[in-house]
Amino acid sequence: MAARRSLAKRLTGLWDTTRTRGAQVVIRQLLRRVGIRAIPFYYVRELLPAEIPAALTTLPEGFLFEEFGENEVEVIASFREHGDEVSAPGLLDNLRRGNRCLGIRRGEEIVAFTWCALDASRSELYASVMQPNEAYLFNMYVKPSVRGHNIAAILRYKNYEVLRSLGRDTFYSITQASNKASWRFKQKLGAEKLLLGLYLSLFGRFEGRWILRRYPVRGT
Repeated sequence: MAARRSLAKRLTGLWDTTRTRGAQVVIRQLLRRVGIRAIPFYYVRELLPAEIPAALTTLPEGFLFEEFGENEVEVIASFREHGDEVSAPGLLDNLRRGNRCLGIRRGEEIVAFTWCALDASRSELYASVMQPNEAYLFNMYVKPSVRGHNIAAILRYKNYEVLRSLGRDTFYSITQASNKASWRFKQKLGAEKLLLGLYLSLFGRFEGRWILRRYPVRGT
């Protein structure tokens, strides 16, 4: 009986996870447990707007934008919730390699952050080298407690402002195909898909990447 109850509990948990996070996420988690990682993804381009309206970079009262250093990076390593295995040493290495971490506080609490790299992508899924006018954007996160304040969009446009001051006007990022919310967010920014790719890792012994489809690019 105990074994049956345990199995029923596991199946119930799997069903609840499937409903809340989606079948693709659950399947990927199950495959990962047996040593298989198969991740379809989009490589995405965003262009610097001709003008950035002040409303898109104006934070609600009590919020503050700043560039984060080592102390803040050690803090943000502790509250990631999207399933990535991110360690403080790994994030600090990001910082020391020249990547920049931009974030938002509410009072003393860190509530959002994002990263950008000026030299190359920072994803195992797809390697790309940035040109002098380009930047790679990655790892945006907003705490659930402040969602609904347009924090994600404001942080993105703040990031644009910082990169514009560095002579960057073209930005790339990667969105996993299962992450519909991330793609909807980028669509609102005027982003376009450049390609659909697949990353595959088998039992830690084989690793491969394939481009499955290229999309027409605006202006070409």
